Amino acid sequence: ALSYLKRGISIIPLYSPQMINGRPPKAFTLELQKRLEENSRVQVPLPEREIKQKVLIDYCKKPLVSWTEYQKRLPTEEEVRGWFTTNPEANIGVITGKISNLVVFDLDSDEAQEYAGEEGGFPDTPRVKTGKGYHIYMKYPGFEVKNNVNKNLAIDIRGDGGFVVAPPSVHGSGRRYSWEPGYSLSEIDPAPCTPWMVDYLKNLATPKEKPDREGSVVKGDKPVVEHEDPDACIEIIRKGCRAGERNASAVRIIGHWFNSGMEEKEIWELARIWNEKRNNPPLSESELKKTFESVKKMDSRNKTPRIDVSTFLDDEKKVSKELAQGPIRVPFAGNNLVSLERTMNGGLAGGRLYIFGGIPSSGKTVLLNNIADNISLNGYPVLFFSYDDGRLELLNRSLARFTGHSIEDFNAGSIQHIEGVCNLSPVKNILAHKYVAEKLIPVEEWDDLVDQIRKKHKKGPVIIIDYLRKLRTKAKAQDERLRVDDIISRLTDLAKKNNIPVLAISELARDSYKSGQRLSMASFKESGTIEYEASWLGILAAVEEKNEGYEIKENWEKIIDHDGNIDLIVFKAKRGTGATGRIPLKLNKAKMTVTERRDTGSSGRPAPGARKSRFEREE
Repeated sequence: ALSYLKRGISIIPLYSPQMINGRPPKAFTLELQKRLEENSRVQVPLPEREIKQKVLIDYCKKPLVSWTEYQKRLPTEEEVRGWFTTNPEANIGVITGKISNLVVFDLDSDEAQEYAGEEGGFPDTPRVKTGKGYHIYMKYPGFEVKNNVNKNLAIDIRGDGGFVVAPPSVHGSGRRYSWEPGYSLSEIDPAPCTPWMVDYLKNLATPKEKPDREGSVVKGDKPVVEHEDPDACIEIIRKGCRAGERNASAVRIIGHWFNSGMEEKEIWELARIWNEKRNNPPLSESELKKTFESVKKMDSRNKTPRIDVSTFLDDEKKVSKELAQGPIRVPFAGNNLVSLERTMNGGLAGGRLYIFGGIPSSGKTVLLNNIADNISLNGYPVLFFSYDDGRLELLNRSLARFTGHSIEDFNAGSIQHIEGVCNLSPVKNILAHKYVAEKLIPVEEWDDLVDQIRKKHKKGPVIIIDYLRKLRTKAKAQDERLRVDDIISRLTDLAKKNNIPVLAISELARDSYKSGQRLSMASFKESGTIEYEASWLGILAAVEEKNEGYEIKENWEKIIDHDGNIDLIVFKAKRGTGATGRIPLKLNKAKMTVTERRDTGSSGRPAPGARKSRFEREE
């Protein structure tokens, strides 16, 4: 234990099999009893001996002392002597991370070792044979390294706030931890992390996806092949290296050559000559090649592509093509939303983000499903992300609209000859053009979906989202507002890039549901970015016009439920998306339709003689 301390490594005492078998701690006994009881309740219980073995293996990695402070300071020699005098059979735990200038790669499977080999392998560095695999000791890379378990590859990383069991400790299985011959800490110093290791560790520092079993690394923060001091590289080239320094030195000089702009073939030949003539003993050519390929990959990742400023200019061909295509305008009126389409300038504009909000039960999904069906009937594809109601629910709503049956009939499964229903012309058209996704697909992957649909239909789809807050991206934002803001920005970019309309349902703040509450753009829960990014903002509600604004009616729930009277209040409409104001609509929950209501005049105020709902108070 003291030999580790003398090398500047922080250590702690751990339980060992001898200690536990000789005098089992109370916590161990309780855990064993718990596991045995759980095992007795399963259909095919494991042998008691096997259960005890598993508990013993787990417990042999538990510290005997509180060890938080030793992550920040080395124990004193007196502390170490006291620990191991009191418990001479204790295992040794090496604390990893900055305090010990160590990070340990724990490889517990052939797949993990194969993956590491494909990435470039490990340089000459201390390594330990463990109960199931190997511990590879590397020099701390200079940035925070989080502890991590990759269950796919059986790779554990022990960095800041972690520890590993060190030789000559005894594993719970009875096997002893031992240094690989020639690779103990007394024979060789931990080598610096190579580029692939830095890449792997940095992906842990900012939570990203882990490499999969095939060994493909998911993109994350990219390691940088540092610009080396030319004099230092010349010294390495001139003198060569001994065992323990060869891989790290190869990384330095190969990285330096790549950064200096030399050709790949030239770099490889120089690396081979340097290895053969200067290193004693030289690396095998296969190992040198792995290091070379790893550095080359890092170099290509870190090169920022040059921006061609000429692409910012318009030219005759580009302008002619764009003007010939004309603006994208997707009709959606059908026979139930003619006035609404007219109000929205004849259809949905490409490159625009439309946001629909609404109070509960106001028909948001019904309206957008009607719009989706009408678009499909016009021969345009629709990509509907349905994360509130499922695919089957949307289908039943569409069938109820076009077959004369009620939604309850379809939900109850009481429809006979469903094949005949699906062969109806409007239904066939909808089935051929309306893509409904229930799976949560990151927004970053939607471009590919749009491309696939465009190739099939020769038109980009109208995207409809129910609803906004359920979307996900690959980014890991901690703050919910920032996460939704990022989604809205991505949807705007998606619409512009693909020149397609994107429609999304958004939530309203709970205070907006109250009777007498005045509606505005601030009523949206995502108010802020949504007001800036969206081209069009509308809210579905039962409202009355007061003081040049719109307020939620009293008894609005009963009005909607009994009469289906709702209004679409458009608060924002950028050029090309229509006009602001009030659009009267009627919701039919049995047929799952939203149609236009004829009880208002051109100003949006009630027309003379218009019938009020019996739930509305007389003025």
